[in-house]
Amino acid sequence: MAARGSLVRWVSMLVIACCIFEGCSTLDPVVRRRMEQTRAIIEGSDERFAPTVYRLLERGVDSAFLWHAFHHSATAFLPPMLRINVTGFLRKVDYSHNWSDASIRACRAFLDSNRALLNRVARDYGVPAEIITAVLWVETKFGRVTGINHVWSVYATLATADQPENIRANQAAYRDTIADPARLAELDSLVEVRSKRKAAWALGELEALWQMSRDSALDVLALRGSWAGAFGLPQFIPSSYLRWARDGDGDGRVDLFNLADAVASVANYLRSNGWSSERRAQEAALFHYNNSRDYVECIFRVAELLLEQ
Repeated sequence: MAARGSLVRWVSMLVIACCIFEGCSTLDPVVRRRMEQTRAIIEGSDERFAPTVYRLLERGVDSAFLWHAFHHSATAFLPPMLRINVTGFLRKVDYSHNWSDASIRACRAFLDSNRALLNRVARDYGVPAEIITAVLWVETKFGRVTGINHVWSVYATLATADQPENIRANQAAYRDTIADPARLAELDSLVEVRSKRKAAWALGELEALWQMSRDSALDVLALRGSWAGAFGLPQFIPSSYLRWARDGDGDGRVDLFNLADAVASVANYLRSNGWSSERRAQEAALFHYNNSRDYVECIFRVAELLLEQ
């Protein structure tokens, strides 16, 4: 069994080399060294992570950190994340429950309970308290639903979305539901493009998590969040945390599971992405937060209902 495992690992590494360096007849010393490092890191972990490990090494991520990350007790390959993140656009999201009578009552209670904090942040950043409240409600119901997925595992899995076997699996997921050959071909092409983009995006977020592990007090390998790898009350992805998260209570830490930090971070995110007094700029800032017309309209609707007496 040990010999068979070694053979499987070696074949896996050859596949990576062929996929990434297709057409190269020889491997230069740098490539060979990365392959050896990948094999050492992946030993004892899930071999499906091998392409992710290799590409992170290529980006300069520390090998010791990678060994720790891929041998962390919570790290696991999560096939559903490949399907949800790549083909999720096929399903329309219904936001209407966010402005039910019960939802608006909960939002008003939150506003009343945190009026001083929200007014201070609104004054400092120029983003209305009602908008911040709406974002935190829609994202996590003020922290009640922040997600249970291991963030590192989500991105480490998604970084393999462009592997041929994973593209084929995602294409197979809808094949029996599409009768029109032209539509099927269109979807297959779109899924292949999305797979490549999602894999590149996930690698960037893994790199951001590595940077967070060096620059903040957060235990990045303990983070739990959404199927998209977003975490905390405002559901920031790691790169957004690095760019726009802010310390809202002055304790010297930025913890998005802390309400004051979450409120300040939402406001800073929107202001940094163009929020102003003009509706068009407000919409653009919210689109940057979530690129969905339905989401943007939902935030405005909740905020407008909160302004009504």
